[in-house]
Amino acid sequence: MKTIIHTLLFTIFTCISSQSQAQILTNSNLPIVKINTNGNTIVDEPKVEVSFQIINNGTGLMNNINDFPNAYDGYCGIEFRGNSTQGFDKKTYSIELHTNLGVDTSASLLGMGAEEDWILHAMVIDKSQIRIPMSFYMSQQMGHYASNWRYVEVVLDGDYRGVYILVEKIKRDKNRVDIAKLDADDLAGDSVTGGYILRIDWLDTPQGFASNYTSQSGDPMFFQWYYPKASKIKPQQAGYIEDWMDSFEQALYGNNYTNSQGKRYTELIEVNSFTDFLIINELSKNSDGYKLSSYVHKNKFSKGGKLVAGPIWDFDQTYGVSEVCSNDDYTGWTYLQNQNDCEDLESMPMWWQTMMGDDIFKNRLKCRWELLRQGLLHKDSINLWIDNQTNNISDAIGRNFIKWDNFIGQSIWIEPSPIPQSYAEEISTMKDWISNRIDWIDANLPGNCSQDTPIEITENRINNIEIFPNPANDLLWITSEDYSQLSIYSIQGKLVESHAIIPGNQLISVATFKPGYYLFEFKSDLGIKSIYNIVIE
Repeated sequence: MKTIIHTLLFTIFTCISSQSQAQILTNSNLPIVKINTNGNTIVDEPKVEVSFQIINNGTGLMNNINDFPNAYDGYCGIEFRGNSTQGFDKKTYSIELHTNLGVDTSASLLGMGAEEDWILHAMVIDKSQIRIPMSFYMSQQMGHYASNWRYVEVVLDGDYRGVYILVEKIKRDKNRVDIAKLDADDLAGDSVTGGYILRIDWLDTPQGFASNYTSQSGDPMFFQWYYPKASKIKPQQAGYIEDWMDSFEQALYGNNYTNSQGKRYTELIEVNSFTDFLIINELSKNSDGYKLSSYVHKNKFSKGGKLVAGPIWDFDQTYGVSEVCSNDDYTGWTYLQNQNDCEDLESMPMWWQTMMGDDIFKNRLKCRWELLRQGLLHKDSINLWIDNQTNNISDAIGRNFIKWDNFIGQSIWIEPSPIPQSYAEEISTMKDWISNRIDWIDANLPGNCSQDTPIEITENRINNIEIFPNPANDLLWITSEDYSQLSIYSIQGKLVESHAIIPGNQLISVATFKPGYYLFEFKSDLGIKSIYNIVIE
């Protein structure tokens, strides 16, 4: 199948290459990025040195192409980025900010946190120019880090290149994936336990380690080094994270979802990050979901130490844009991809199928979906966000599709028929697909979100807790004989309050809590835990 797709892509790219009309940008409500190659030729790698400027006069003000570059005026190394999409004339670029001497330097761009590594994403196969930013926005609103972005218009050597997003590259950083820095001498104790970022991706030239378990294709699963880099990770660090991942997978695939140390897999992961990762990949029916540009990360033990799903990244083949892996069909589960319909399953872990066989995970997922549907994932909320973004970029979109006049109304990818014949129709088609997808998930998502269902337990859990009423709005009556500590967390996993629990009956005030779902974690002196989902109205 991969050969067929690559052949088709070559034919497509040949038909659309270098036929775009020139369009001169004079002014824009979006920031303007100007790149001057100074005669250098941009290639896939290595990066070449260029001038890099940003014009941004502020909210509500127009930016003129001849204005002073008041948002950034400097240099960067630049190269092409992407795999199949490099065949398009509208390129995506990887950027590394430099001083005039070619030394790496960090800077805050358009209000985003200071860093040296950035991406100018062309979003070339997404004619809406909405799908990737919307996915990042949703993940952020769910309480997770996802790359910040800003819409810009790009001019390269005086040639207008269209609408882009300037977006944060995934990195370990206090402003990005905020986990501990792992130095070369962090080889034992708490220091070696984090932080790590692992990537699941193409297996062309992988550097990392093999799992002791198979992927969805039946081939050995493989995890790639991302942070620390393969060239910098020390044997003790590599050994630690390999052993830790094996312990997690042993629990996930073990009897009663428990490993040989008696740990249930839900004790080793940030469960909410996994439910949300699944929700956003399934809502979008991401063709590349779970298996390409897919990340997990882990902090030090002293800073939580659990495995976190994400950050999300590869979301261009989503929300009905492509026939690849039946993305255009709003029915069906992406986590159930099979070899007959999709490729690259050798890099897709069996985690998600296994978790969806676990009642505890399914119940947690159901509760999370129902909560999100009340706000962030309400159809009206999604449509309003889309309308706000399209209004903001409307003038720029017009210029973009004058420049790339062979995009709108024509097939440039592996797109479902009929092809929308205007930008407005592109947006309308996407909205309709999302609406149908939400209806299908509402009707088919398994699990039972009864509010007294424990969402995380240990094998030797003591089940003698009573909590009344649920939902609550003022006081909670708690009856417990075997637990001594109560920790209350928001649905995003942030600690709200802690209480000592006395045997018998006890009243806890929740009058000051914001409405929503909360996780009540009860813990005994022996370390036994039981967690309940409580609704505050």
